[in-house]
Amino acid sequence: MIPRAKKHLGQNFLIDGRIQQKIIQACDLKADDIIVEIGPGQGALTRLMASDVKRLIAVETDRDLIESLCSNLPSVEIVHADFLKWDMGHLPDGIKVIGNIPYYISTPIIEKLIENRKRISTAFLTVQLEFAERLAAKPGGKDYGSLTCFVQYYMDVKVLFRIKNTCFRPSPKVDSCCVRLDMKHQLQDVDEKFLFKLIQTAFQQRRKTIINSLKGMVDKEMLGKALADLGIKSNARPEQLTLSNYIELCKCLVL
Repeated sequence: MIPRAKKHLGQNFLIDGRIQQKIIQACDLKADDIIVEIGPGQGALTRLMASDVKRLIAVETDRDLIESLCSNLPSVEIVHADFLKWDMGHLPDGIKVIGNIPYYISTPIIEKLIENRKRISTAFLTVQLEFAERLAAKPGGKDYGSLTCFVQYYMDVKVLFRIKNTCFRPSPKVDSCCVRLDMKHQLQDVDEKFLFKLIQTAFQQRRKTIINSLKGMVDKEMLGKALADLGIKSNARPEQLTLSNYIELCKCLVL
């Protein structure tokens, strides 16, 4: 008997066969692909992928699911581990990451993928719709914020399709969606630590103008000059600046 979903692990198993197939088709699997699956759960997607790729590593934290996965999927490398603590250092370059991930650890999982971006080409993740909208947000909207800028600095984000909450068991309260995250391997020549501090500081006071939200971090006169040089209005609000604006602003302020 397969164990039931555990609330404390944020488990919501995808039970809709049509959506399972749609996710697999979106992943565009190749015979030479090496796949890491985050949280295979009951193995629905795992079974669909196993015979189509070169190597499939499924990382599952729930001990109660391991025996069933191992016995039913002998060709898959089943790893009993918390993905957030699992060492990816032994993996080759160019892997794809696939997973239906819990909402409460979605941001830490994204951060781990970014930390290991040199080994990853693309990730296909099923996440709550609200979270996906924050990742893919454009400047000017309520969903656009520091998380948006952080993720889009390292990844190209594309929302592929929406998934109704009834496609899961147990059904979550909100809908989900499948997102594609392509790693950027050529990044800007910028002080990343300062850049993200600048962005976080700005969005902590997003109702203020950019010059007022940053005045505690940067000399106001220097900031005003940098904004003027870049053609950014001093009364613009943080959500009106693009990621490129923040990058150029960072370059102006770091001497």
